[in-house]
Amino acid sequence: MASVSNSIDLKRSSSGSYPMQTSDYIPPPQPIPAPIAEENSKSPIPASIRACKDANHTNQQGRTIVVCLDGTGDQFDNDNSNVVHFVSCLKKHERNKQVTYYQSGIGTYDKGGLKNGIGAALDGAVGSGLGVHIVDAYKYLMQNYREGDRICLLGFSRGAYTVRCLAGMLHKVGLLPASNGSQVNFAYDFYKDDTEEGWKMSAEFKKTFCTDVNVYFVGVWDCVASVGFFPRKLPFSKSPTNSIGYFRHAMALDEHRAKFKICQWQQQDPGNSGANNDVVAQGIDRRLTFDDTPKAKLRRTFNCFGSGKKEKAIAQAQEDAAVEKQAHAARHHSFHIHDDDESDQKSQKTMEQSRLESSFNAVDAKNRKNPACKTDVSEVWFMGAHADIGGGAVPNERRHMLSRIPLRWMIRQCFECNTGILFDVARLAEQGLDIHTLYPIYQPPTQPSVIPPNSVLERYETKTLPAIQHRSKMVPIGENSYVAPPFAPESDHHYAHLPECTEDHFDAREPVNDQLVQAKGWWVLELWPVKVRVLQRNGVGWVKKVRWNLGRYRAIRDQAPKMHWTVHRRIEEGKYVCKGRTDDKTVWKVVA
Repeated sequence: MASVSNSIDLKRSSSGSYPMQTSDYIPPPQPIPAPIAEENSKSPIPASIRACKDANHTNQQGRTIVVCLDGTGDQFDNDNSNVVHFVSCLKKHERNKQVTYYQSGIGTYDKGGLKNGIGAALDGAVGSGLGVHIVDAYKYLMQNYREGDRICLLGFSRGAYTVRCLAGMLHKVGLLPASNGSQVNFAYDFYKDDTEEGWKMSAEFKKTFCTDVNVYFVGVWDCVASVGFFPRKLPFSKSPTNSIGYFRHAMALDEHRAKFKICQWQQQDPGNSGANNDVVAQGIDRRLTFDDTPKAKLRRTFNCFGSGKKEKAIAQAQEDAAVEKQAHAARHHSFHIHDDDESDQKSQKTMEQSRLESSFNAVDAKNRKNPACKTDVSEVWFMGAHADIGGGAVPNERRHMLSRIPLRWMIRQCFECNTGILFDVARLAEQGLDIHTLYPIYQPPTQPSVIPPNSVLERYETKTLPAIQHRSKMVPIGENSYVAPPFAPESDHHYAHLPECTEDHFDAREPVNDQLVQAKGWWVLELWPVKVRVLQRNGVGWVKKVRWNLGRYRAIRDQAPKMHWTVHRRIEEGKYVCKGRTDDKTVWKVVA
């Protein structure tokens, strides 16, 4: 798990309110002058660097394949998503070191895919083209993969969900060699077939035609499974694989639309279950949810025929959960992905799927060349709505934006996880990152103990800070010594390269782009009955109901969720209220 400095635990004061500080909390001191352009005193930096903790140990690094899948309706335009900004930071045309792939989001189209506006609209509304997006990315991997390559997948919104489906397909059917393009459609058909015969044939297909590959890194911004009326669920998109090394997730605290339910990861360890139906796992402690929807009630009525008492129904549900934990214990992996659209008390069909997955993994383990992975997971909550986390809410030329905070965080995760992704140094600087903390030795970020100097605050208030793109001019790249840029007056040189924490400080002051406020049409779906999680009357644990969403904010079920330091700082300043719904025992952890 990524290292975190200066973490702070916070405790709740009452149900639905933001946690209170612990008694040993010390407020940040008054601002003091601090150096701004630190890069100039450093040695020249290469034009491109690998994402690793120690640049002296990269000679044996193989190639990296970076696959980036954009969010719903997102493509290259004048308000780019973080996926596009991430791609802009990648080093291209170094095929012996790295190959990259970018795919525009669900709801976009080109000559090779969805060919008309009606098809694009349908794709955006119900995800009808999900299979096209998965297969196209799979084909790219098939055509470019070499043995020993490190696969890294990144995505936003439903592009993030597509990334997880792609990882599931690689796990279930493997990766075809480049010469077997005619088998791709068969591979996808076997992947999405969740019948007993389909699971059996997937294992045989993988053994016969494909290469076993692991996914080294998955990084997603605010992953949602579906925005339309008819969600698509595919094998291993919401259930475990044992072939992902690292999973990183930036999540939105202020998103509250009905069809943007967060799709979190959970490593489930049946051997470490606590009381009250809690699930305790590697770094994750999340409460289960009692399903009180009409469908679940009907099922429990049959299970408890003649009782009619809720207490017995709950006992039956707990018994079902115990049976499920035993099923999980029999599996060859011990982690699980949860989605807010799924019931934690599994249906009979899902129990059957668990059995089939277990049987598949038992067969697959005999043929696997790569060892199974236990995924290293980190999920962090950031200030903002959906597009404030994944980008695309404001024009590209905006000097400050909320989305740059999770973008920089994700890039840093690439370094902390030793992905080996090859980045363009100038482009990293233009996103606000401190290059000297990335190379040659990676330095984890810390929560700043001071706020920016008054002179910088004045520049911010008067909107006279130089454009963020000027930062790259202040970095000594290669053998070229620093030359003052002609576009900035001499007095601006000191402000052309603000520290990364200062960029975070100012980006965090931008307003939230709430689509229920800015685009009233989304309220139509708020009046559509959906499954929602409601806090139980005792303030501990959750009950699932079918109700109108009516702008209800997300349920944060982790008992020790992580919050980025910029959120905590704004709350301390009295400028932000955390609206995510938590139970009375939630204790936040502040991370950098």
